Amino acid sequence: MKNSFIRKVAILLAGVLITSLLFFVAMSVTYKTFYEQSVLNVAEKISYSWASDIDRRLYTIYEHIYDLCATVYNSGAVHSGSEEMDLTTRKTVQDAMQSKLMASSDLSVVFLVDTESDLYFYYSNGTLSQTQNSALKLFVRQYCLEHSSSIGNKIWEIVHVLDEGYYYKAVKLGKYYIGALSDCKTYRLNDTLDSLMNDTCMIMDEEGFILCQGDESLSGYVDEDRTGSYISKGFAVCTSTQKYADATAVYIRKNEGTDIPWKIVSLFLIADSALCVFLVGLSIHNLNHRVRIPISQLVTADKQLADGNFDYKLDIGEAGSSEFEELYSSFNDMSDQIEHLTIETYDAEIKRQQNQLKMLRAQVKPHTFLNAINTINNMTYTSDPEQMRRYIQAFASFTRYMLNKSADWSTVNDELKHIDSYVEMQKIRFPHSIEISYDCSPEVLIEKIPYLTLFSLVENSFKHAMTLVDTMYVSIKGESYEEEGFKGIRLIEEDNGPGFTKEALDKLANVDRDDLFTKEHLGLTNVRYSMNLIYHRDDLLRLSNKPEGGARIELLIPEGDNEDETADL
Repeated sequence: MKNSFIRKVAILLAGVLITSLLFFVAMSVTYKTFYEQSVLNVAEKISYSWASDIDRRLYTIYEHIYDLCATVYNSGAVHSGSEEMDLTTRKTVQDAMQSKLMASSDLSVVFLVDTESDLYFYYSNGTLSQTQNSALKLFVRQYCLEHSSSIGNKIWEIVHVLDEGYYYKAVKLGKYYIGALSDCKTYRLNDTLDSLMNDTCMIMDEEGFILCQGDESLSGYVDEDRTGSYISKGFAVCTSTQKYADATAVYIRKNEGTDIPWKIVSLFLIADSALCVFLVGLSIHNLNHRVRIPISQLVTADKQLADGNFDYKLDIGEAGSSEFEELYSSFNDMSDQIEHLTIETYDAEIKRQQNQLKMLRAQVKPHTFLNAINTINNMTYTSDPEQMRRYIQAFASFTRYMLNKSADWSTVNDELKHIDSYVEMQKIRFPHSIEISYDCSPEVLIEKIPYLTLFSLVENSFKHAMTLVDTMYVSIKGESYEEEGFKGIRLIEEDNGPGFTKEALDKLANVDRDDLFTKEHLGLTNVRYSMNLIYHRDDLLRLSNKPEGGARIELLIPEGDNEDETADL
């Protein structure tokens, strides 16, 4: 027993709710994942750009240190035991240091220490306080003696002075130490990017974090054992190892916006579910009284009518709506007349089609037999016995197919064999006047087609295209074919004759049924109406002319169980 209408709607409602819930979960997870990934991608690009910018600026400062080394080297002896700088050399070096300090806003301090004398040059920019300058001046003079590198080493280290972080670089050049300090705070993000001003940027070394910009408390969200990009406690954390410093640039961006869509989606889902329940319930109530019950009564009446109970009537008072009242009334009126109208119309049409199809097929046979018998009679006077035997053998095969065919259907392969017998007979009658070729795929050869339809197309070419002067070429092609409104096989028969005249095409397309059985329209007209009677379609025989000349006939056979609907009547 089938489910009731109400039960189906209830199942549908449950499906809608479950689907909405699954959609909500899937959308939320997907949104969260994609949003976090997009935030990570943006943060990763900013982090990489920021770290690259720091490296570029540190390399520029290194170039300044390199230039100072070259200036000191070219101004006098630098090896141990050499004389102390004279006043001119000192003035040159001091001017060079001040020039470098003015040329680079990233330089906080530039210094030179002579290890064999009290010579100590120290210059700083105006951003450092007096306390910072004093602490750095003392720190550098002591620290550089144990922490310096060769001039080819471009790596910076980070030092901590008075709880502030500085990039530090010192180069040993003979008895001199030449170097620079750069305050880590100068490496904040570009102030012109307002959208980045609330983000946090830090530099991390072995001693901890140095804040460049933002909230220092976010350092607790950084996993010191991880590199790359990841989400930590709602923040996108990106770490980029620096190329020219023993440190890591850490960029932190808040993963904003993920909570708001979740709340919006939740509220939307709740409202949508409530509205869905209300509307479905209201629809069930109305459909039950105004649609389901009247339809059930119509279904019952239809079953009674199908069972032959033409006296069954619907109660118009139970229609439930004006539309169904009209439908009930129409059904009652129809049931009063349907028995006589249906049976009389159906019987008349079947009898007409049955008689017409039998007459169409009966006209195909007689004239062909008469022509063959007349040819054999003429050959007794002109042909040799061997040629006559060939003709009689082909004629016997031809006749066997024509007379022994009990069914109304044939395969394409059997029809082609029958055409071969016919063509052989014509070749004996008219030597060197006929050539025929076939191109049919194996799946087409086994397809069923109405009996003698393909043969009738070839016979038409012999009747209208054969001249006995030039060789007539006939080709038959079979293929699977599909177009809008049709799927099956297409059989194409072409010849090199004069083709169809415009008058002939119009006449064959618009022939009157009352003129169907005249000799003038016997060939293609019979095929056209046979196809119409069998398939109830008038577009399965298509006539045209080839561009290079000659007739082209297309015969379309629909797919499916090809059974003659009038055969058993």
